[in-house]
Amino acid sequence: MFELSIAFKYLVPRWRQLSVSIISLISILVIALVVWLIVVFFSVTHGLERGWVDKLIALTAPVRITPTEDYYNSYYYLIDSISQESGYTVQTIGQKLGTRKTDPYDPDFDQEIPYTWTAPDLNQDGEVKDLVKLAFKSINSIKGVSAKEYEMTITNLKLNMIRSEPLQLSGNPDSDNDQRALSQAIYLSSFDPSNPSLPKIMFPVASADIDNLIRTVENEQAGSPEQMRSSMKEILATVKPLKTRTPAHGQLIPQKAIPQNCRLNVCVLNSANTIHALYLPQSAEELDPSYGTPAILEKENDTITVAMHEGHSIPLDSWVPVYLLGNAQGEIALDPSSLETAEFARDIKFNTQFAVQGVNLSTTLGIDEILVDQFSIENGSRSFWVYDQTIPESLPSSPQWGEAILLPKSWRESGALIGDRGYLSYQTPTASSLQEQRIPVYVAGFFDPGILPMGGRILLANDSIVSIIRSGNLMSDSSLSNGINVRIPDLDDAEPVKAEIEKSFKEAGIDKYWKVQTYREFEFTKDFLQQLRSERNLFTLISMVIIIVACSNIVSMLIILVNDKKMEIGILRSMGATSKSIAAIFGLCGIVMGLVGSLIGIALALLTLKNLQMLIDFISRVQGFEMFNPAFFGDTLPNQVSLQALTFVLTSTAMISLIAGIVPAIKASLLRPSAILRSE
Repeated sequence: MFELSIAFKYLVPRWRQLSVSIISLISILVIALVVWLIVVFFSVTHGLERGWVDKLIALTAPVRITPTEDYYNSYYYLIDSISQESGYTVQTIGQKLGTRKTDPYDPDFDQEIPYTWTAPDLNQDGEVKDLVKLAFKSINSIKGVSAKEYEMTITNLKLNMIRSEPLQLSGNPDSDNDQRALSQAIYLSSFDPSNPSLPKIMFPVASADIDNLIRTVENEQAGSPEQMRSSMKEILATVKPLKTRTPAHGQLIPQKAIPQNCRLNVCVLNSANTIHALYLPQSAEELDPSYGTPAILEKENDTITVAMHEGHSIPLDSWVPVYLLGNAQGEIALDPSSLETAEFARDIKFNTQFAVQGVNLSTTLGIDEILVDQFSIENGSRSFWVYDQTIPESLPSSPQWGEAILLPKSWRESGALIGDRGYLSYQTPTASSLQEQRIPVYVAGFFDPGILPMGGRILLANDSIVSIIRSGNLMSDSSLSNGINVRIPDLDDAEPVKAEIEKSFKEAGIDKYWKVQTYREFEFTKDFLQQLRSERNLFTLISMVIIIVACSNIVSMLIILVNDKKMEIGILRSMGATSKSIAAIFGLCGIVMGLVGSLIGIALALLTLKNLQMLIDFISRVQGFEMFNPAFFGDTLPNQVSLQALTFVLTSTAMISLIAGIVPAIKASLLRPSAILRSE
């Protein structure tokens, strides 16, 4: 195709057409800059929106079905309150789904039906419609869709946080514990293990959580050796401590840990010729004179001597404490025999090895002396917690620990850790008053609720716990209290699935009893998501305007090129080239410039996204504060390129570049070869 070859020839920079070359390069660079900004901006914003939505549906669902007032006023719902077979208590959706009888009423035993009730909704065979079973049947008939009941209620959580320092920090085995408590009214919601979005919002277990589990067992079960050993075995069967770290002021190690025939740089705390303490840095470069006089330690034939810089050596008495300084890491391994015979937590021993100045120091530390810095999770073991990508069928529970609960990250930021214990309190009516009931619980994990307005007050627990507390709660007829979560593989199918569910409900004659909503229609998120969509549409419009302005340089460049190439145009026309071919040459010039600019911009955008966090950290350091608030945007911004942004940029740039080249192309095609050659 000779038109394309000529177009490339015209676009290659040459000294003879310097003005055209400069304008074309500027046009390409401007387009590249605009494309770079658009791709980066849309990729980040699209990733943020997707992350917010994922966190939203992790605590709700893509489609949610709630009972209407007609449901709560129906004979089907109210009949349980006067039926002996139902315990004279209205039933939840899950209970209705599992019952064998649609109508539990016995006219020979139960009280008379109030005349104010609406008449029962009957099937064609004259039986009461089972509104719940018909709803689940309609939902499950849709391919790829799953449904599960959810429950929510209000309760109070009091969490006790007991913080005790390990022996290496306090130096006193009888030191007092720091005790605090957090108390708050919360929304208690059902834990759904089938929720595919839940692992995405769970925080991984941190070393501080493992330490807290160990300290909790030490504090609460010190008087029961068997119970202590049992709990420690459960913890250590789930997690394997790999490394410990020393506190900033030092880890006490026995002198016998220092191997024979070694030479180490140390700091000595001394007065006259008496050494009171010896500090050992992990590397010679970390020698800090603020700890004492720099010296050289040597050990030969089980005798340790310290050579001062003044030139004399002092034997080290056996009572002198030796401290390993400065957040040093050491490898640790459990001594299994100590776990079997331990009477107290401190009797559980770990074989420890520190690499200090090229020398291995081996010693044994009690579990009360270590700070877990690295650990591994043992596959297939029963776990006390729930964390990323490891979601059990139900939350763990034990007589010693209580019921497991999952808390939002705001509690973690307030100092809560996995293993902290407390209780859920609720009121139950008695003959004369309301009586407080308590359910022991412990923290099994934390999740990120994202932008959900009430997300910071949502707590996840097993269905049985929610049902117990909800049974005595007065909000039982609220749409927040009970409903059906519908999960689908693709969020983009939410609207079609909603329409199909509504159609099925209408065909079954139960549509007035159920309200179907997608995640974009929830009362607590609708305004925010609508605002996000409006802003995205506005930014798309602004981007189109910017691309049009960027491509406007193509028009001026091509007009100059047409005027510069009049002679060649005349020769081509006289050789038989049609006006369409001439127009195609300059139209292709516009498209090629747009595509080249787009490709350069996309390459720059990919490079920027790959190093986005580094760029943000640099800007944050320069301005002295966080560039983006982690509470809203997360700890890191998404850096995955958006395919929608790439499609939008390539399509719009090519189209606008083509349109920009139409006017010069038409002008070139209308030139008459005879007039051109005569004028030249």
